[in-house]
Amino acid sequence: MQKKIYIDSVEKKEDGIYLIVQSHSFSLENAKAKRYMLVDSDHLSFIYIMEVGDEFVYVVMPQHVWPNLKEAMLTNIPVFLKSNEVVIELEGMKEELTYLIGNIKGNANYGDEMEKAVTEMFSV
Repeated sequence: MQKKIYIDSVEKKEDGIYLIVQSHSFSLENAKAKRYMLVDSDHLSFIYIMEVGDEFVYVVMPQHVWPNLKEAMLTNIPVFLKSNEVVIELEGMKEELTYLIGNIKGNANYGDEMEKAVTEMFSV
């Protein structure tokens, strides 16, 4: 079973966008960004995959985070995950999101609701 953490809030700073996680039951001390993302159509979320030791951690980014992801894509600013004192750059975010968004638009395999939400948010 994969461990999941959910983004609680977002902070914009000069050097990037910080996705804030308030609480979870495991350490992210040695977490590594995997440069890979998935889609959770049932919960209208994007998921960034990280690795901690020999386990995967899913960073769940629900719709309330999407405007910030769009801003990061359009301005080429980095996106970071911040949990307590641990800050990790979510490397490859722009490339992965661009790929997923391109796949989702007009594709009913992701479900009508996900396709509509992504198209409305990320149409430029």
